Amino acid sequence: MRQASYGPWEFHSEKWELAYIERVDATIAALKSARVPVLWVGLPSQRGTKANADSSYLNEIYRSRAEKAGIVYVDIWDGFVDEAGQFSPQGPDYQGQIRRLRTSDGVYFTKFGARKLADYVKRDIERSLANRSVPVALPVQGPQPAPNAKQGWRSWRQPSQRPVAGPVVPLTATSVSTEELLGGSHVPPAPTTDGMASRVLTKGEPVSAPRGRADDFSWPHGGADSADPAAAEPAPATTPITTRSAKSARATQRAR
Repeated sequence: MRQASYGPWEFHSEKWELAYIERVDATIAALKSARVPVLWVGLPSQRGTKANADSSYLNEIYRSRAEKAGIVYVDIWDGFVDEAGQFSPQGPDYQGQIRRLRTSDGVYFTKFGARKLADYVKRDIERSLANRSVPVALPVQGPQPAPNAKQGWRSWRQPSQRPVAGPVVPLTATSVSTEELLGGSHVPPAPTTDGMASRVLTKGEPVSAPRGRADDFSWPHGGADSADPAAAEPAPATTPITTRSAKSARATQRAR
C-alpha cells in the first residue's frame, strides 16, 4: 500500500498511478518555476526480483513525464546490470576497471558505484550547459566629445577613455565528445606511451648523453675518435749546450 494524495491506493493500480503521476508533474513544475535546467535521474536495478520490477515500473513513469515536461531524464539502468540485463553487484567503473559497485544489500552504492552514477549525471549536465545560450556582455562606449569641440591645453594630461566592460568568454560551455560513459560497454582505447619514457622510467635504462656534454662520462673523452692521450702530450724540451759549457768540458779533460 502507498499513501497517495487522495487516500491509500494499491501499488500498481490505476488510481495509484494517476495520483503518483500528478505528484511527479507537480514536482517537475515546481523545479521548472525556478528557471533552471532540471534533470530527473532514474532508479538503478536492485537485487530483489520484486524490487527490481518495481524500479523498472517507476522508471517508465519518470521517463514519460520528463519527456512530456521537456526536461532531461538520466537513464542509469544499463550501468548497473550484466550482459543479460540482470542486477550485477560489480562491473566496470567510470574508468573501465572492474569494481564492486553495489553494497551487499543490493540497494545502495559503493564508492565506485556512486562515482559512476555521478558521471552519468555529469554527462547530461555538461550537454545541457553546452546547449544553453550564454549571454555575452558587449563593451560599453564612454561619452564621446563633440566633433568641433576645442581641446584645452590640459587635454594631453588626461588619460584616454576606457570601455566599462569588455567581451565575456563563457567558461561553462563544455563539448561532450561521446554519448557513452567510460566504464560502460565502451572499452577505452589503450593509451599511447613514449618509447623513450618507457625505457628510462619503467626499465631504468640510462640515457646516452651527447658527446662532449657535461654529463658525458665516457672514457676516453670524446669517444673512439679521440687520439691517444699519451701521443697528444708534447715532448719535453731539450736544453742546448752552449759554447761556454763545451769549452769548460774540454779544459777539464786536459787537466786530467
